[in-house]
Amino acid sequence: MLVLILAGLNAVSYVQKEKVPDSESSPNRSTYNAGATGTRALYDLLNETGRKAVRWQEPPAALITAKNNAPAVFVVIGSIKSDFTRTETENLFRWVAAGGRLVFIDREPPSELVTTTANWQIRFSTNQNPMEVLSVDPASQERMTFETDAAKPIQPAVFTSGINTIQQSRFASSIDFERFTDSDKNSGEGSSKGLGTVPPPPPPARVPADTRKEPDQSPAGKSLDRTFGTTPPDVSIVASPSQTAPLALIGTRARNLVVEAPFGEGTILYVGDPYIVSNGGISLADNAQLAINLLVAGDGIIAFDEFHQGYGSDSNKFQQFFEGTPVVAIFLQSVLLLGLVFFSQSRRFARPVPEPEPDRLSKLEYVSAMAELQERTRAYDLAIENLYTDFRRRAARLLGVDNYTVSYNELARLIGERTGLEPRDVSSTLFKCEEIIRGEHTNRSETVDLSAKLRGIEQKLGMTRAKRARA
Repeated sequence: MLVLILAGLNAVSYVQKEKVPDSESSPNRSTYNAGATGTRALYDLLNETGRKAVRWQEPPAALITAKNNAPAVFVVIGSIKSDFTRTETENLFRWVAAGGRLVFIDREPPSELVTTTANWQIRFSTNQNPMEVLSVDPASQERMTFETDAAKPIQPAVFTSGINTIQQSRFASSIDFERFTDSDKNSGEGSSKGLGTVPPPPPPARVPADTRKEPDQSPAGKSLDRTFGTTPPDVSIVASPSQTAPLALIGTRARNLVVEAPFGEGTILYVGDPYIVSNGGISLADNAQLAINLLVAGDGIIAFDEFHQGYGSDSNKFQQFFEGTPVVAIFLQSVLLLGLVFFSQSRRFARPVPEPEPDRLSKLEYVSAMAELQERTRAYDLAIENLYTDFRRRAARLLGVDNYTVSYNELARLIGERTGLEPRDVSSTLFKCEEIIRGEHTNRSETVDLSAKLRGIEQKLGMTRAKRARA
Protein backbone atom coordinates (compact mmCIF):
# COMPACT_ATOMS: atom_id res chain seq x y z
CA MET A 1 0.00 0.00 0.00
CA LEU A 2 2.84 2.36 0.86
CA VAL A 3 4.44 1.65 -2.51
CA LEU A 4 1.22 2.61 -4.29
CA ILE A 5 1.02 5.84 -2.27
CA LEU A 6 4.61 6.71 -3.23
CA ALA A 7 3.90 5.96 -6.89
CA GLY A 8 0.82 8.17 -6.81
CA LEU A 9 2.66 11.05 -5.17
CA ASN A 10 5.49 10.81 -7.72
CA ALA A 11 3.06 10.75 -10.62
CA VAL A 12 1.10 13.74 -9.29
CA SER A 13 4.09 15.85 -8.30
CA TYR A 14 6.20 15.00 -11.36
CA VAL A 15 6.75 17.87 -13.74
CA GLN A 16 8.15 16.82 -17.07
CA LYS A 17 11.21 18.74 -18.09
CA GLU A 18 10.85 20.79 -21.20
CA LYS A 19 12.83 19.39 -24.07
CA VAL A 20 15.83 21.60 -24.72
CA PRO A 21 15.75 22.69 -28.37
CA ASP A 22 18.69 21.82 -30.58
CA SER A 23 21.38 24.43 -30.92
CA GLU A 24 24.66 24.63 -32.78
CA SER A 25 26.44 25.46 -29.52
CA SER A 26 25.54 22.03 -28.06
CA PRO A 27 24.40 19.89 -31.00
CA ASN A 28 23.21 16.30 -30.81
CA ARG A 29 24.45 14.57 -33.96
CA SER A 30 23.03 11.15 -33.06
CA THR A 31 20.91 9.20 -35.54
CA TYR A 32 18.34 8.85 -32.75
CA ASN A 33 17.80 12.62 -32.72
CA ALA A 34 15.03 13.89 -34.97
CA GLY A 35 15.82 17.52 -34.15
CA ALA A 36 17.53 20.03 -36.41
CA THR A 37 21.08 19.02 -35.41
CA GLY A 38 20.41 15.27 -35.47
CA THR A 39 20.99 12.84 -38.34
CA ARG A 40 17.83 10.73 -38.11
CA ALA A 41 16.75 11.77 -41.61
CA LEU A 42 20.02 10.53 -43.14
CA TYR A 43 19.78 7.21 -41.31
CA ASP A 44 16.18 6.66 -42.44
CA LEU A 45 17.01 7.75 -46.00
CA LEU A 46 19.73 5.13 -46.32
CA ASN A 47 17.56 2.31 -44.97
CA GLU A 48 14.48 3.26 -46.96
CA THR A 49 16.50 3.32 -50.20
CA GLY A 50 17.84 -0.20 -49.68
CA ARG A 51 21.19 0.63 -48.07
CA LYS A 52 22.33 -1.22 -44.96
CA ALA A 53 22.72 1.39 -42.23
CA VAL A 54 23.20 0.33 -38.61
CA ARG A 55 23.74 2.10 -35.31
CA TRP A 56 27.12 0.94 -34.02
CA GLN A 57 27.12 0.74 -30.22
CA GLU A 58 30.39 -1.13 -29.69
CA PRO A 59 33.96 0.17 -29.20
CA PRO A 60 36.11 0.48 -32.36
CA ALA A 61 37.87 -2.79 -31.45
CA ALA A 62 34.69 -4.60 -32.54
CA LEU A 63 35.26 -3.34 -36.10
CA ILE A 64 38.34 -5.57 -36.33
CA THR A 65 36.76 -8.65 -34.75
CA ALA A 66 33.40 -8.41 -36.55
CA LYS A 67 32.97 -11.20 -39.12
CA ASN A 68 29.41 -11.70 -40.34
CA ASN A 69 28.31 -8.06 -40.00
CA ALA A 70 31.60 -6.27 -40.56
CA PRO A 71 30.98 -2.65 -41.67
CA ALA A 72 32.44 -1.35 -44.90
CA VAL A 73 32.00 2.31 -43.88
CA PHE A 74 32.31 3.81 -40.40
CA VAL A 75 30.77 7.25 -39.86
CA VAL A 76 31.69 9.58 -37.00
CA ILE A 77 29.60 12.75 -36.85
CA GLY A 78 30.67 15.34 -34.26
CA SER A 79 30.33 16.65 -31.73
CA ILE A 80 30.71 13.38 -29.84
CA LYS A 81 29.71 12.99 -26.21
CA SER A 82 32.74 10.91 -25.14
CA ASP A 83 36.25 11.24 -26.55
CA PHE A 84 38.19 8.51 -28.30
CA THR A 85 40.75 6.90 -26.05
CA ARG A 86 44.25 6.15 -27.32
CA THR A 87 43.40 2.45 -27.68
CA GLU A 88 40.16 3.22 -29.51
CA THR A 89 41.98 5.56 -31.89
CA GLU A 90 44.61 2.93 -32.71
CA ASN A 91 41.96 0.24 -33.28
CA LEU A 92 39.98 2.56 -35.52
CA PHE A 93 43.01 3.40 -37.68
CA ARG A 94 44.03 -0.27 -37.86
CA TRP A 95 40.62 -1.02 -39.30
CA VAL A 96 40.95 1.84 -41.82
CA ALA A 97 44.49 0.76 -42.78
CA ALA A 98 43.17 -2.73 -43.54
CA GLY A 99 40.87 -1.32 -46.24
CA GLY A 100 37.99 0.35 -44.40
CA ARG A 101 36.45 3.70 -45.16
CA LEU A 102 36.19 6.24 -42.34
CA VAL A 103 33.94 9.26 -42.84
CA PHE A 104 34.58 11.97 -40.26
CA ILE A 105 32.13 14.87 -40.31
CA ASP A 106 32.92 17.68 -37.89
CA ARG A 107 33.99 21.31 -37.73
CA GLU A 108 36.46 20.87 -34.88
CA PRO A 109 37.61 17.25 -34.83
CA PRO A 110 40.17 16.01 -32.27
CA SER A 111 43.70 16.43 -33.58
CA GLU A 112 44.55 12.75 -33.07
CA LEU A 113 41.81 11.79 -35.53
CA VAL A 114 43.04 14.12 -38.28
CA THR A 115 45.84 12.23 -40.03
CA THR A 116 46.92 10.46 -43.18
CA THR A 117 49.67 8.04 -44.17
CA ALA A 118 50.66 10.28 -47.05
CA ASN A 119 53.53 12.78 -46.71
CA TRP A 120 51.01 15.53 -46.03
CA GLN A 121 49.50 17.21 -43.05
CA ILE A 122 45.79 18.02 -42.77
CA ARG A 123 44.51 21.05 -40.90
CA PHE A 124 41.01 22.09 -39.88
CA SER A 125 40.52 25.81 -39.40
CA THR A 126 37.44 27.74 -38.43
CA ASN A 127 36.44 31.30 -37.69
CA GLN A 128 33.29 30.63 -35.72
CA ASN A 129 31.94 33.44 -33.60
CA PRO A 130 30.56 31.96 -30.37
CA MET A 131 27.88 34.65 -30.13
CA GLU A 132 26.64 33.86 -33.64
CA VAL A 133 26.54 30.16 -32.87
CA LEU A 134 24.38 30.81 -29.80
CA SER A 135 21.99 33.15 -31.59
CA VAL A 136 21.30 31.09 -34.73
CA ASP A 137 18.42 28.63 -34.79
CA PRO A 138 19.64 25.42 -36.52
CA ALA A 139 16.11 24.75 -37.76
CA SER A 140 16.17 27.96 -39.81
CA GLN A 141 17.84 27.18 -43.13
CA GLU A 142 17.84 30.85 -44.07
CA ARG A 143 19.79 31.92 -40.99
CA MET A 144 22.14 28.91 -41.07
CA THR A 145 23.16 29.67 -44.66
CA PHE A 146 23.04 33.47 -44.52
CA GLU A 147 25.55 35.02 -46.96
CA THR A 148 27.24 31.64 -47.48
CA ASP A 149 28.30 30.54 -50.95
CA ALA A 150 27.42 27.09 -52.16
CA ALA A 151 30.36 24.71 -52.61
CA LYS A 152 31.01 22.89 -55.88
CA PRO A 153 33.01 19.86 -56.96
CA ILE A 154 36.64 20.79 -57.52
CA GLN A 155 37.39 17.86 -59.79
CA PRO A 156 35.52 14.79 -61.01
CA ALA A 157 35.56 11.79 -58.70
CA VAL A 158 33.37 8.92 -57.61
CA PHE A 159 32.33 10.83 -54.51
CA THR A 160 31.22 13.89 -56.52
CA SER A 161 29.12 12.01 -59.06
CA GLY A 162 25.76 13.66 -59.72
CA ILE A 163 26.56 16.73 -57.61
CA ASN A 164 26.23 20.29 -58.83
CA THR A 165 26.34 22.32 -55.61
CA ILE A 166 26.54 21.67 -51.89
CA GLN A 167 24.95 24.13 -49.50
CA GLN A 168 27.15 24.55 -46.44
CA SER A 169 26.39 26.52 -43.30
CA ARG A 170 27.95 29.80 -42.23
CA PHE A 171 29.95 27.88 -39.58
CA ALA A 172 31.68 25.40 -41.90
CA SER A 173 35.38 24.77 -41.38
CA SER A 174 38.09 24.80 -44.01
CA ILE A 175 40.17 21.65 -44.53
CA ASP A 176 43.68 22.57 -45.71
CA PHE A 177 46.64 20.26 -46.24
CA GLU A 178 50.32 20.85 -46.85
CA ARG A 179 53.25 18.70 -47.81
CA PHE A 180 56.26 17.88 -45.67
CA THR A 181 59.55 18.97 -47.26
CA ASP A 182 62.41 16.55 -48.02
CA SER A 183 64.60 18.13 -45.36
CA ASP A 184 61.85 17.48 -42.78
CA LYS A 185 61.71 13.79 -43.74
CA ASN A 186 65.49 13.31 -43.64
CA SER A 187 65.87 14.92 -40.23
CA GLY A 188 63.13 12.80 -38.53
CA GLU A 189 63.91 10.40 -35.71
CA GLY A 190 62.91 6.72 -35.59
CA SER A 191 59.44 5.68 -34.51
CA SER A 192 58.87 4.67 -30.90
CA LYS A 193 55.33 3.41 -31.35
CA GLY A 194 56.29 -0.19 -32.07
CA LEU A 195 53.37 -0.67 -34.48
CA GLY A 196 55.26 -0.37 -37.79
CA THR A 197 58.50 0.42 -39.49
CA VAL A 198 57.98 3.95 -40.78
CA PRO A 199 59.06 6.80 -38.46
CA PRO A 200 56.71 9.75 -38.04
CA PRO A 201 57.99 12.90 -39.78
CA PRO A 202 58.95 16.02 -37.83
CA PRO A 203 56.80 19.14 -37.67
CA PRO A 204 56.08 20.38 -41.20
CA ALA A 205 57.32 23.41 -42.98
CA ARG A 206 54.31 25.17 -44.37
CA VAL A 207 54.21 25.49 -48.14
CA PRO A 208 52.76 28.84 -49.24
CA ALA A 209 49.56 28.59 -51.20
CA ASP A 210 50.96 30.34 -54.30
CA THR A 211 53.93 27.92 -54.61
CA ARG A 212 52.01 24.62 -54.51
CA LYS A 213 52.51 22.86 -57.86
CA GLU A 214 50.97 19.45 -57.19
CA PRO A 215 48.21 18.71 -59.72
CA ASP A 216 45.95 17.21 -57.06
CA GLN A 217 46.26 20.05 -54.56
CA SER A 218 43.26 22.26 -53.84
CA PRO A 219 43.34 26.06 -53.65
CA ALA A 220 44.63 27.39 -50.38
CA GLY A 221 42.07 28.54 -47.84
CA LYS A 222 42.21 31.91 -46.23
CA SER A 223 43.88 32.40 -42.84
CA LEU A 224 41.38 31.70 -40.06
CA ASP A 225 41.29 32.07 -36.31
CA ARG A 226 41.66 28.50 -35.02
CA THR A 227 43.68 25.55 -36.26
CA PHE A 228 43.33 21.81 -35.55
CA GLY A 229 45.55 18.86 -36.41
CA THR A 230 48.85 20.65 -35.86
CA THR A 231 50.75 17.51 -34.79
CA PRO A 232 52.56 15.38 -37.40
CA PRO A 233 50.53 12.42 -38.67
CA ASP A 234 51.21 9.05 -37.04
CA VAL A 235 51.89 6.58 -39.88
CA SER A 236 53.37 3.86 -37.66
CA ILE A 237 50.12 1.87 -37.65
CA VAL A 238 50.72 0.69 -41.23
CA ALA A 239 53.81 -0.88 -42.78
CA SER A 240 54.49 1.81 -45.38
CA PRO A 241 53.20 5.29 -46.16
CA SER A 242 50.75 6.04 -48.96
CA GLN A 243 52.17 7.46 -52.16
CA THR A 244 49.05 9.42 -53.12
CA ALA A 245 48.31 12.87 -51.73
CA PRO A 246 45.07 14.03 -50.08
CA LEU A 247 42.48 15.12 -52.61
CA ALA A 248 40.11 18.07 -52.26
CA LEU A 249 36.73 16.98 -53.62
CA ILE A 250 34.36 19.86 -52.91
CA GLY A 251 35.02 23.44 -51.90
CA THR A 252 34.82 27.15 -52.65
CA ARG A 253 37.43 29.81 -53.27
CA ALA A 254 37.62 30.34 -49.49
CA ARG A 255 37.67 26.79 -48.16
CA ASN A 256 37.94 23.09 -48.91
CA LEU A 257 34.79 21.42 -47.61
CA VAL A 258 35.35 17.71 -48.41
CA VAL A 259 38.78 16.08 -48.53
CA GLU A 260 39.76 12.49 -49.29
CA ALA A 261 42.89 11.30 -47.49
CA PRO A 262 44.61 7.91 -47.92
CA PHE A 263 45.39 5.79 -44.91
CA GLY A 264 47.11 2.49 -45.61
CA GLU A 265 44.80 0.41 -47.78
CA GLY A 266 41.77 2.44 -46.71
CA THR A 267 40.40 5.93 -47.06
CA ILE A 268 39.45 8.72 -44.69
CA LEU A 269 36.90 11.27 -45.88
CA TYR A 270 36.82 14.53 -43.96
CA VAL A 271 33.78 16.82 -44.18
CA GLY A 272 34.09 20.21 -42.51
CA ASP A 273 30.40 20.87 -41.83
CA PRO A 274 27.93 18.49 -40.11
CA TYR A 275 25.08 20.75 -41.23
CA ILE A 276 25.29 19.15 -44.66
CA VAL A 277 24.06 15.77 -43.32
CA SER A 278 21.93 17.06 -40.42
CA ASN A 279 18.14 16.98 -40.41
CA GLY A 280 18.05 20.73 -40.92
CA GLY A 281 20.33 20.88 -43.96
CA ILE A 282 20.28 17.54 -45.78
CA SER A 283 17.40 18.64 -48.02
CA LEU A 284 19.31 21.63 -49.42
CA ALA A 285 20.91 21.54 -52.87
CA ASP A 286 22.67 18.18 -53.48
CA ASN A 287 23.51 17.56 -49.83
CA ALA A 288 21.62 14.25 -49.71
CA GLN A 289 23.38 13.00 -52.86
CA LEU A 290 26.77 13.87 -51.36
CA ALA A 291 25.94 11.96 -48.18
CA ILE A 292 24.95 8.90 -50.21
CA ASN A 293 28.12 9.12 -52.34
CA LEU A 294 30.36 9.35 -49.27
CA LEU A 295 28.67 6.61 -47.22
CA VAL A 296 27.60 3.97 -49.73
CA ALA A 297 30.21 1.34 -50.64
CA GLY A 298 28.51 -1.31 -52.73
CA ASP A 299 26.38 -3.60 -50.58
CA GLY A 300 28.52 -3.01 -47.48
CA ILE A 301 27.16 -2.07 -44.09
CA ILE A 302 27.25 1.61 -43.07
CA ALA A 303 27.91 1.91 -39.36
CA PHE A 304 27.06 5.16 -37.56
CA ASP A 305 29.11 5.64 -34.41
CA GLU A 306 26.59 5.81 -31.57
CA PHE A 307 29.03 4.45 -29.00
CA HIS A 308 30.66 7.87 -28.61
CA GLN A 309 27.25 9.58 -28.70
CA GLY A 310 26.40 7.98 -25.34
CA TYR A 311 24.54 4.91 -26.61
CA GLY A 312 27.17 2.31 -25.82
CA SER A 313 26.31 -1.36 -25.31
CA ASP A 314 27.44 -1.09 -21.68
CA SER A 315 25.03 1.74 -20.85
CA ASN A 316 21.98 1.28 -18.61
CA LYS A 317 19.15 0.37 -21.00
CA PHE A 318 16.55 0.45 -18.22
CA GLN A 319 17.43 4.00 -17.27
CA GLN A 320 17.61 5.14 -20.91
CA PHE A 321 14.16 3.68 -21.66
CA PHE A 322 12.47 5.41 -18.71
CA GLU A 323 14.56 8.58 -18.84
CA GLY A 324 12.40 11.66 -18.37
CA THR A 325 9.62 9.76 -16.55
CA PRO A 326 8.90 9.26 -12.81
CA VAL A 327 9.38 5.49 -13.17
CA VAL A 328 13.06 5.66 -12.22
CA ALA A 329 12.31 7.61 -9.01
CA ILE A 330 9.47 5.22 -8.12
CA PHE A 331 11.72 2.20 -8.67
CA LEU A 332 14.50 3.61 -6.49
CA GLN A 333 12.05 4.54 -3.72
CA SER A 334 10.53 1.05 -3.81
CA VAL A 335 13.95 -0.56 -3.52
CA LEU A 336 14.78 1.72 -0.57
CA LEU A 337 11.47 0.90 1.10
CA LEU A 338 11.97 -2.85 0.71
CA GLY A 339 15.48 -2.52 2.10
CA LEU A 340 14.15 -0.73 5.17
CA VAL A 341 11.50 -3.43 5.67
CA PHE A 342 14.08 -6.21 5.54
CA PHE A 343 16.38 -4.24 7.83
CA SER A 344 13.65 -3.65 10.39
CA GLN A 345 12.57 -7.31 10.31
CA SER A 346 16.09 -8.51 10.99
CA ARG A 347 16.75 -6.22 13.96
CA ARG A 348 15.07 -5.65 17.36
CA PHE A 349 14.31 -2.10 18.44
CA ALA A 350 13.05 -2.99 21.97
CA ARG A 351 13.21 -5.69 24.65
CA PRO A 352 12.49 -9.27 23.50
CA VAL A 353 8.82 -10.19 23.49
CA PRO A 354 8.13 -13.32 25.59
CA GLU A 355 6.92 -16.36 23.70
CA PRO A 356 3.20 -17.10 24.11
CA GLU A 357 2.46 -19.99 26.46
CA PRO A 358 0.21 -22.77 25.12
CA ASP A 359 -3.39 -22.91 26.38
CA ARG A 360 -3.59 -25.78 28.84
CA LEU A 361 -7.40 -25.56 29.01
CA SER A 362 -8.03 -26.99 25.56
CA LYS A 363 -10.94 -29.47 25.42
CA LEU A 364 -9.10 -31.74 23.04
CA GLU A 365 -6.10 -31.82 25.36
CA TYR A 366 -8.43 -32.73 28.27
CA VAL A 367 -10.10 -35.52 26.32
CA SER A 368 -6.77 -36.84 25.12
CA ALA A 369 -5.36 -36.79 28.64
CA MET A 370 -8.41 -38.57 30.08
CA ALA A 371 -8.28 -41.24 27.39
CA GLU A 372 -4.60 -41.83 28.00
CA LEU A 373 -5.22 -42.01 31.78
CA GLN A 374 -8.00 -44.53 31.38
CA GLU A 375 -5.86 -46.60 29.04
CA ARG A 376 -2.94 -46.72 31.46
CA THR A 377 -5.11 -47.46 34.58
CA ARG A 378 -7.26 -49.99 32.70
CA ALA A 379 -10.37 -48.12 33.86
CA TYR A 380 -12.59 -49.71 31.22
CA ASP A 381 -15.68 -49.28 33.36
CA LEU A 382 -15.05 -45.54 33.45
CA ALA A 383 -14.74 -45.47 29.66
CA ILE A 384 -18.05 -47.35 29.29
CA GLU A 385 -19.66 -44.94 31.77
CA ASN A 386 -18.55 -41.92 29.73
CA LEU A 387 -19.73 -43.42 26.44
CA TYR A 388 -23.04 -44.80 27.72
CA THR A 389 -23.98 -41.72 29.71
CA ASP A 390 -23.45 -39.47 26.68
CA PHE A 391 -25.30 -41.93 24.42
CA ARG A 392 -28.32 -42.26 26.75
CA ARG A 393 -28.64 -38.49 27.17
CA ARG A 394 -28.56 -37.78 23.45
CA ALA A 395 -30.87 -40.70 22.55
CA ALA A 396 -33.48 -39.67 25.13
CA ARG A 397 -33.47 -36.14 23.80
CA LEU A 398 -33.86 -37.42 20.25
CA LEU A 399 -36.73 -39.78 21.12
CA GLY A 400 -38.49 -37.21 23.34
CA VAL A 401 -38.34 -39.04 26.66
CA ASP A 402 -36.94 -38.15 30.09
CA ASN A 403 -33.42 -39.45 30.48
CA TYR A 404 -33.74 -39.84 34.23
CA THR A 405 -37.04 -41.78 34.33
CA VAL A 406 -37.08 -43.91 31.19
CA SER A 407 -35.91 -47.52 31.64
CA TYR A 408 -33.37 -49.16 29.37
CA ASN A 409 -36.09 -51.58 28.05
CA GLU A 410 -38.38 -48.72 27.07
CA LEU A 411 -35.49 -46.87 25.52
CA ALA A 412 -34.51 -50.02 23.58
CA ARG A 413 -38.09 -50.39 22.28
CA LEU A 414 -38.19 -46.81 21.06
CA ILE A 415 -34.79 -47.22 19.40
CA GLY A 416 -35.99 -50.41 17.67
CA GLU A 417 -39.07 -48.64 16.34
CA ARG A 418 -36.97 -45.74 15.05
CA THR A 419 -34.14 -47.75 13.49
CA GLY A 420 -35.60 -51.17 12.73
CA LEU A 421 -33.07 -52.90 14.99
CA GLU A 422 -34.10 -55.80 17.14
CA PRO A 423 -35.23 -54.31 20.51
CA ARG A 424 -33.93 -57.37 22.35
CA ASP A 425 -30.39 -56.89 21.05
CA VAL A 426 -30.48 -53.19 21.84
CA SER A 427 -31.81 -53.86 25.31
CA SER A 428 -29.06 -56.43 25.94
CA THR A 429 -26.39 -53.89 24.97
CA LEU A 430 -27.87 -51.20 27.19
CA PHE A 431 -28.28 -53.58 30.11
CA LYS A 432 -24.67 -54.74 29.84
CA CYS A 433 -23.45 -51.14 29.91
CA GLU A 434 -25.49 -50.35 33.02
CA GLU A 435 -24.21 -53.49 34.76
CA ILE A 436 -20.60 -52.45 34.14
CA ILE A 437 -21.35 -48.97 35.47
CA ARG A 438 -22.73 -50.55 38.67
CA GLY A 439 -19.51 -52.48 39.20
CA GLU A 440 -19.63 -55.54 36.92
CA HIS A 441 -16.10 -56.62 35.86
CA THR A 442 -15.12 -56.04 32.22
CA ASN A 443 -12.03 -56.19 30.01
CA ARG A 444 -10.52 -54.47 26.99
CA SER A 445 -12.16 -56.60 24.31
CA GLU A 446 -15.64 -56.30 25.86
CA THR A 447 -15.18 -52.56 26.18
CA VAL A 448 -14.24 -52.25 22.52
CA ASP A 449 -17.22 -54.45 21.51
CA LEU A 450 -19.74 -52.43 23.52
CA SER A 451 -18.27 -49.17 22.20
CA ALA A 452 -18.70 -50.41 18.63
CA LYS A 453 -22.33 -51.40 19.28
CA LEU A 454 -23.15 -48.03 20.80
CA ARG A 455 -21.56 -46.22 17.80
CA GLY A 456 -23.59 -48.45 15.46
CA ILE A 457 -26.84 -47.54 17.22
CA GLU A 458 -25.86 -43.84 17.03
CA GLN A 459 -25.37 -44.14 13.28
CA LYS A 460 -28.79 -45.77 12.87
CA LEU A 461 -30.36 -42.97 14.89
CA GLY A 462 -28.42 -40.36 12.92
CA MET A 463 -26.70 -39.01 16.00
CA THR A 464 -23.16 -39.03 14.53
CA ARG A 465 -21.30 -35.84 15.29
CA ALA A 466 -20.66 -33.69 12.21
CA LYS A 467 -16.98 -33.12 11.50
CA ARG A 468 -15.97 -29.49 11.74
CA ALA A 469 -14.71 -28.03 8.48
CA ARG A 470 -11.12 -26.94 8.63
CA ALA A 471 -10.49 -23.22 8.29
